Formats: sequence, C-alpha cells, structure tokens
Amino acid sequence: MRWIKLIAIVSLWLFFFGVLAIVHLWITVLRLPNRWKIVSRWIGGFTWLMRRILNIKITLEGDAGQLDAGGYVIISNHFGYLDGIILGSLFPVIFVSKREVKSWPLVGQWTTLCGTVFINRQKKGLIPLAVNEISRRLKEGANILLFPEGAATNGERMLPFQTAPLAAPLRSGATIIPVTLAYQTIEGQPVSAANRDLIYCYEGMDFAPHFLKLLGLRQVEVSVTIRQKIDCSRYEDNSAGRKRLAEDCQSRVLGGLSKRRLRAEFANG
Repeated sequence: MRWIKLIAIVSLWLFFFGVLAIVHLWITVLRLPNRWKIVSRWIGGFTWLMRRILNIKITLEGDAGQLDAGGYVIISNHFGYLDGIILGSLFPVIFVSKREVKSWPLVGQWTTLCGTVFINRQKKGLIPLAVNEISRRLKEGANILLFPEGAATNGERMLPFQTAPLAAPLRSGATIIPVTLAYQTIEGQPVSAANRDLIYCYEGMDFAPHFLKLLGLRQVEVSVTIRQKIDCSRYEDNSAGRKRLAEDCQSRVLGGLSKRRLRAEFANG
C-alpha cells in the first residue's frame, strides 16, 4: 500500500507540475491580474487530492467559506509539513517557507511555481524582502498561510510567535484568520508521545524517511478550528504593535490563553 500511495503522489505531482507551468504561461500571455490567487486555486486542488491519498480525515469547526474571497493571512500552530497539506486542502493559499527549501532539487522548482514566499531567518536584514513579497500576494487577492512559530514542534509547547512576518498583514491592512490544528488519532489510536513522530516532523527530522513512514499509515484524524478573525487596523506598525499582534494571534490559536502567561513565554523565548 505504501508504494501504491507513493506512485499515486508522484504521478499527481508530475501532472500538477506541468499544469502549473501552463497556468503561469497562460496568465502571462493573457496578462491576467491576480496571478497568485489563480495559482492558489490549483494548489488547493493538488493538496486536496494529496489529503485523499493519505486518507486524512478532518473535523472542521468554523466557516471556511469566508476565505474564498482571498486576501487573508491564515496563521496556525505547526507540527510539520503535513499541516500545509491539511490546511491547503481546506483553503486556497500561498505558502511561506524557510529559504533553504528553494535550493532543494525539484522541490525548490515546485515551491517557486506555487508562489511560495521564502524567509531567510539567518539574515534578518532580508526579512523585509519577504514581507514585501507577502504583501504583494495579498494585494493580488491570494490567501497567505503562515506558521508564526517559525519551526515545527512536538506539540508539548507552542513557541512564541515571531513578530517580523506579521508586518505584512499590518502594512496591507489584511485580516488575520487564526486556526488551531489538533491531531486526534493515528490508526484509531489517540495521538501521544509514543506515536506522534509518525505524523509530526520537527527538529531536523529527515523528510524522505519520515514521509515513507507516513505513507504506511492507513488513517489520520485531525481537527481544524477557525478562530475569530483579527482586524490588523487596530495595531500600529511598530515593534510594540507587532508584538501585541503576535500575542493576540497566539492567544486566539491557543483558544484563549491568558496574556500574562503569553508574555512570560515571550520573555523566556
């Protein structure tokens, strides 16, 4: 079954690789506006099919339809690459990823075709370039999927949300949609420290062997909760405003953690 899934996913990827190349050519020739909004719709089709092949069952709470209009920043807690497949199958999105991904063979070309915004976290002086790229995609009507923790975790603790990428929704006047991801079961068993590494990919885990193990699973269940939206016009575009926005975003994702505890985590982080 694992190898059947792998063949299906590789075939699907090759098909969409060609389709996206044609879509970009079509947009260029016809000089269509909103390139990345159009591309995000095709990415949604790809991730939806990926989720079906992996047999990931989603329990959704909240109104996903509101995101069809585009121009939103979706933020979520982060456990690994599977998060992007799940959320990308529910909403049309453009992804934000670490800079290193762009240099990976084939994956780099694919993510570039998908309009992924790359952030170089080692050189903070380059972060404004990524912020500008996110802002441009938002203005074209695309949704942006952002994991503000900046790294995947094992779920035992949420990392403090990074403030720099939040400058993009502030400057664009975009609305932020906080989303909470909670993996429920693996093969019918509750997610625990004993089995979570089958689906979580964090702290330098190698993608290829992890993905092969994931293909061997028959079913994963996850809940996705859409939280109350955040209007960025209430925050100032300065360090204090971005920090307050990051705290409020994290509080929404966590479902109402006290500000006092959040500030303690920011201080310790």
